[in-house]
Amino acid sequence: MAISIGPLPISPTSLSHSPPSRKDEMLSRSYSEPIPLPRRFSVLKERLVSGKESTLVPSWQRLIRGLSDEVDLISSLSSQAVPTIDFSNIKKPRVAEVFREGLRQRGVAIIRNVIPRNTAEDLYQGAMGYLDENAQKRPRTPQETDLQELYWSATQIKARGHPNVLEAQRFAMGLWTSKDPKARVATNFPITYADRIRTGQGAADTRTPVAAHIDGGSVERWETDGYGRAGTYNEIFQGKWEEYNPWESSTRLTVTSDLYHKAGACSIFRMYQGWLALSPGHSSMRVCPILRHATAYFLLRPFFSSSSSSSSQDDWSFTSPPNSILHGALPSYAQEINPSIHPHLQLSRSLVDIPDLQPGDYLIWHPDLIHSITSPSTTTSASVMYLPCVPLTQTNALYLSRQRKSFLLGCPGPDFFDGCGYGSGSHGRGEAHYVGRPGVQEVSEAGGEEGLRAMGLLPWDEEEADTDFEREVLAMANGILFPDLYDMY
Repeated sequence: MAISIGPLPISPTSLSHSPPSRKDEMLSRSYSEPIPLPRRFSVLKERLVSGKESTLVPSWQRLIRGLSDEVDLISSLSSQAVPTIDFSNIKKPRVAEVFREGLRQRGVAIIRNVIPRNTAEDLYQGAMGYLDENAQKRPRTPQETDLQELYWSATQIKARGHPNVLEAQRFAMGLWTSKDPKARVATNFPITYADRIRTGQGAADTRTPVAAHIDGGSVERWETDGYGRAGTYNEIFQGKWEEYNPWESSTRLTVTSDLYHKAGACSIFRMYQGWLALSPGHSSMRVCPILRHATAYFLLRPFFSSSSSSSSQDDWSFTSPPNSILHGALPSYAQEINPSIHPHLQLSRSLVDIPDLQPGDYLIWHPDLIHSITSPSTTTSASVMYLPCVPLTQTNALYLSRQRKSFLLGCPGPDFFDGCGYGSGSHGRGEAHYVGRPGVQEVSEAGGEEGLRAMGLLPWDEEEADTDFEREVLAMANGILFPDLYDMY
């Protein structure tokens, strides 16, 4: 259940903090001073680190030294820090392992040529045609000419169900492991999460920049009812950040990453957020490819303070008693990262451009990765569709059952409840009355049986499971999505 809180100060003179609209969500909200939260957050912080100062202080010192070295490395590598592999090589063990190790270290990567270039270009033209044909049915504002509130165009249906996309997702999700052998997560059966399209169109000064941030909630990462449910970040809060494994899945299955009903927040477990390029051009994405160090840093930052503006290790000390500040985190917003309150990250040096994308390239990044979207000075930004990698889990199957209904009705998925209003068609109808909106037949034509299963439109064949464990996961998902198969009424 979401937790109700009182008004939050957003500046010394402001009176309240209200949940963001979709428009507010996408605007940069950088601020130079940390924002105090209600007192219960100071109590929360005290509980997290009580009795651990003797281990946290040396842990912080090790982290700052290691982070400085990582920033130097990334600054020298720039865009070359982002590992890449051609789709044709993902089944070549030696090449694939080198790529996986790069992805494991950096938390971001590009799989090139997942969809043939001519196919991707055709998909782009189809998306533009769908937009043009339904232009009168959807209000648009100058601030959102690049991020299109579309979920069910034929372009998106074809891309999500493309056999190469599903194969690339299986390959990427194979990097994740689980320390709990009974954890109900299966990476060999990716499912669809319907998200939007960023067209890269419009004048450069109207494109919406997004400050450096991390998806998947903000204050939830410290809260007991958020990521604390399964101890996702326990090693970090125990002063053992070097032992923290960002690729461990079982501690994320019971996470509630959206306690405050943020508009457009993702409520499922994504192993990667992703972009599939539909047109050539400069990528508007910048990333901080220092996954483990950066995650430990922004989580421990609220427990340390400096006597000056210096980022020197000697000027920083453990804050006792703790205050209520969670630097860059506000309920119902994404976790923001900025130079003023996260100085050791040296964002001017550690945020690097993603290499240019070509049609059919697939950019993926870890859910904890720091990234930003720039407002380019030219009009050659690549058009992309959001295409995350989503494993089969109980929570994800439950979401898929609700999303399936949204697809059949032509409305945005459950996480985009306001999409039927702002920016996605008038009077709450979404794409229900759009010309050319595909149905189940088009899903079948695009992806066959596997594409239908990824959309929750066809039961999984439990005999296709490689292990008894996978068979149990498939049976669980079939029971949720197709209860009539098990006499569940």
